[in-house]
This record gives sequence, C-alpha cells and structure tokens, in this order.
Amino acid sequence: MLNGPAWRALPSEFGKWGTVFQFFNRLSLAGSFGFLEQHMVCGHEAGAVFYDSTHHKVHQHASGPGAAEDQSIDNSRGGLNTKLHLAVDAVGRLVAKIILTLGNISVHTVAPELTPGLRDTAGVGDKGYDSKKHRDQLRRQGYEPCIPARSNVKNPEPYDEVLDRTRHCAENKFQRFKVLRRVAHRYEKTKRMFFMFIIVAISVTYETNGLWEPM
Repeated sequence: MLNGPAWRALPSEFGKWGTVFQFFNRLSLAGSFGFLEQHMVCGHEAGAVFYDSTHHKVHQHASGPGAAEDQSIDNSRGGLNTKLHLAVDAVGRLVAKIILTLGNISVHTVAPELTPGLRDTAGVGDKGYDSKKHRDQLRRQGYEPCIPARSNVKNPEPYDEVLDRTRHCAENKFQRFKVLRRVAHRYEKTKRMFFMFIIVAISVTYETNGLWEPM
C-alpha cells in the first residue's frame, strides 16, 4: 500500500479491499498509530534538535467533501498541499510528535510545538524559523538557537555555522520516507488516514536504521 495504489487495486491475496480498509480505519480510529508514534519519540535524549517542514502534493484520490480541520488541505505552491512538520535528532529519531497542517501555514507558527522543553541542547532550523519571538522561546526552554537570519534583517544574530551545516538531518528524514509514493503524494481523504501512512513509513526508516528499542 505504501506504493500508492487505490484501496480497490489491492491484490486479491490480501482479501477483499473493503475488509482491509476497514481494518486499518478501525486501527486509526482507536489511536493505534498515535501509540506507535509515541514509542518513536526519543524526547529528552536528543543532543540537538533539527526541525523542518515539507509539502505533500494532494492526489485527485484525496479530493472530496469534508471540513478543513479534518483534511489539512489548502492551496500552496501552485496547487493543493498538506504540510508536514518534523523535528528529529542527529540520527533521525523523532524528538516531538509530527504535525500536519494546511499547505499554506507558516513554519514559525508551528515551531513552538516542535521544540519541547529540553535542556542543554541546540535548536537548528532554517531561515523560515527566524523570529525574535521564537528565539526567545527557545532560550527560555533551555535551547541555544542555531537559526540563520533572513536576508532583510539589519542586525542578524550570530549562529553556529558548523552546526548549521548539519541541518540536513531533518531533510534526510524526509528523503528516506518520501521515496514511498503513498507519502510523497497524499492519496487519503482525511488527515487521520494520511497520518497513519506517514507513521508506518517513518517506522520503516526506524527499522532499517536500527533505531527500534524493545517495547
């Protein structure tokens, strides 16, 4: 299913497609994938936090009626998109819960939810997170901000350029699971079901990287 076929196109070996869909739908409604996400969050173990966002182009299969808060779909970058916000440590473990928003939501408005109250660590983000409010919030939480200033800032704050060059840790994480068509594009009508496939895709990268610990 991670390769992107419609539910109706499931091979017959899996059984009736409607039965398979209902199985995953009930798991999603029961919060099973939220539990899986919680198990992957390393929290206070992170030595540095790298955060970024990525767009997921909405496929025509995801179109349909529904409230915006249930879908997280909006126009951005020339079409309908959902934006995924992610914070990871240096080896790709989740530091905070993933966040799905409308495609046109600014990253710095979501940043406080990606930077939990850790201590003695650094918060590393790109220029999109550059704001005095966000930097002050990081320092109150015990972070040292490592965020380049925007080009139009008159008095840019200094930052650790060596550490900034490791910011690709978050981008690497996106690259690892977006090779799977089901999450590179959004095929699901609801935010809840799309979240399910993202968690499954991220868990695959945990397994291949040897990041799983006994539950």
